Amino acid sequence: MNASLSYADRLKADVETLLRCSGCFGSSLSITDQFTLCCDSCGVTYPIDKEAEICSLLISYRNTDTKENIRSFWGDLYKQLYADIDGSITSNQLSDQLSDLEDMFVKRQHLAAVEMPLADLAGKKVLDIGAGSGAHSCLFRKYGADIVAVDLTPERVLSTAKKLSLVADGQGIVYQADAEHLPFRESSFDIVYSNGVLHHSENTEKCLDEVYRVLRPGGQAIIMLYARHSAVFWLNIFLRGLLSLRFFYQKEAHWVGYLTEGKPKFRGKRNPVTRIFSRGKVATLFSRFDEVSMRRSSFQLDNFAIPKLTQVRCWVYESLGINPHPGGILVYGRPYMCETPFELRLGKLIGWCWNIKARKPISDTGSAEENDEVAP
Repeated sequence: MNASLSYADRLKADVETLLRCSGCFGSSLSITDQFTLCCDSCGVTYPIDKEAEICSLLISYRNTDTKENIRSFWGDLYKQLYADIDGSITSNQLSDQLSDLEDMFVKRQHLAAVEMPLADLAGKKVLDIGAGSGAHSCLFRKYGADIVAVDLTPERVLSTAKKLSLVADGQGIVYQADAEHLPFRESSFDIVYSNGVLHHSENTEKCLDEVYRVLRPGGQAIIMLYARHSAVFWLNIFLRGLLSLRFFYQKEAHWVGYLTEGKPKFRGKRNPVTRIFSRGKVATLFSRFDEVSMRRSSFQLDNFAIPKLTQVRCWVYESLGINPHPGGILVYGRPYMCETPFELRLGKLIGWCWNIKARKPISDTGSAEENDEVAP
């Protein structure tokens, strides 16, 4: 693998071969003398922070109240879970934590260790949608991938940029971007990966249309979405929705969102959107893909709507000599109590996660139709 490019050189290369305007969808872009990205076709400009090594490719007129609330909530959660870690992390610490993270993923039978072909990533161009704290992107870069990460939330873009800069292997860059309007040209990536993100978007179907568009023919989509017929939903979230009465007056994506992913601490905005999917709905969403596989996972004995059950589960396991795994620090902000073999078996039947792997047909060599509105 070639030595890592500087940020300026990598951005220049992406301008020439990868990026497109989020407004008019044209691919004629240039970097100005003021180090701003400009569309030569429609004149839209995108700010570049050379010091932080990030570029925002968002379009203001596509912003919505829901997107603002998504940024607010997930920015709040970032401050709760990751800000302290990011403030002091070093290259050596990140390397050790990535090893712990991979070990935890293997133990948990996680999407990143089962569906994602880690051993074959060297030289592959990989898009990570919803990079979060950057841990998954860094793990893929460690295996030699040419990683491009995107996230809607500025705090998480900064976190990913910092961590990517600490990884010596592979190549990597992060952009602030909207998964419903990816700023990349058609057929650009070998793999598009997204772990538990697209079900929090305003339009999951549109996100998956974009995944399909930017994949190369024969490329793989590796996606995790939440499962409707799961213990977490029926024995926890659904019951809490009834008790809170939100089930009766809010759309499902909104009341499920309100009751999932935790509470805000700094900004007051709850999670605005969480969608859940049956097996049939997943099959419909991925109907254009070939070789679609769906694997269930993620059940724990604290998935029931019983107060303090998580604390009880951890106490019992620790009493039995089972300790939280340090691999959780990068992705959950603290060591994580992994599933036991019994829980893993039940996860295959009533787990909260659909781990989806699908291939874009090799025969699909044409550009996907663009249904977005073009900038005025």
